Amino acid sequence: MSERRDAHAAAAGASAGGAGRGPAGGNDEPAQAAVRGAMAAMAALLAITVAWWALALWPVPGVPPAWLERARQVCFNAGPSGLPDASGWILLVGQPIGMLAVLMVIAGDAVREGLVRARERSAGRVALAAGAGVVVAGTALAVVRVAGAPGDSEWLEAARAEVPATYPRLDRRLPAIELVDQHGDAFTWERIAGRPALLTFGFGHCETVCPMTVMNARRVQDRFRGEGREMALVVITLDPWRDTPSRLPALARQFHLGGEGSHAHAEEGGEDARSFLLSGTVDDVNAALDALQVARERVPRTGDIVHPALVYLLDAEGTVVYAASGHADLIEELARRM
Repeated sequence: MSERRDAHAAAAGASAGGAGRGPAGGNDEPAQAAVRGAMAAMAALLAITVAWWALALWPVPGVPPAWLERARQVCFNAGPSGLPDASGWILLVGQPIGMLAVLMVIAGDAVREGLVRARERSAGRVALAAGAGVVVAGTALAVVRVAGAPGDSEWLEAARAEVPATYPRLDRRLPAIELVDQHGDAFTWERIAGRPALLTFGFGHCETVCPMTVMNARRVQDRFRGEGREMALVVITLDPWRDTPSRLPALARQFHLGGEGSHAHAEEGGEDARSFLLSGTVDDVNAALDALQVARERVPRTGDIVHPALVYLLDAEGTVVYAASGHADLIEELARRM
């Protein structure tokens, strides 16, 4: 009798235990999915952070591609040395911290549970070690990159000093062009004959390379004018689809080249007489850019133009003497060699 009661009790206990595991087992699958999702989010966060830091700091031999320079300027306010400024560093550091904070608010319990489970398994421990290794290696590489890079002022000085006395001359004659300026007048090279000139390129929707290049060219122009030496500045649009002749006055004001309402001042020989912003039909502009050997590529999805920061230095006889990047000190040094 006693054995029968013990058997019944054991069976009842087993039944009760099975009933207790049933609901738990049913609720365990959503918990497992939450843990897997949290771990996948952690892996994605690490990958995004690595890509973000690589975009900002990865060293590129030679001249970086135009798209990379633009991305670093837009995303991290990178200076001439290629390193982010203070706001760029805040963004670089704050991005992973902010993403991790959001993840912990949304799924903190699942993240902690996933880390505990990962430490209990050999594969999980390998994955955690690999993640930690990526963080340590990335931090070390970032430190080396920053420690080995000069400051912006040092970079500009070094770049200027590296321009050799044998810097190659182009000595190309200017091709004929059929464009109009911001005042609606036809433009020919005769309008700048007898004085040196800077010729550069940009477009109205550009927010980084173009304004910087035009600004630096104007800076050199002002330095020469302060010495009593007149220098013309010519800017040709790279985007004739949007920078039509009717938009040139507003665009000239945007680039501080003198826009609508300044024509009389230009005719009197004032500051606006030294600066020209040119456009025309799409075919005429592209023909001029091709003749001047200006590399560019239009992005169909956005309409933006990928292009280098290019400045041609022209002598008083209408010869393209040098090609320079868009840094003011470099432009000035080459201009003084003409």
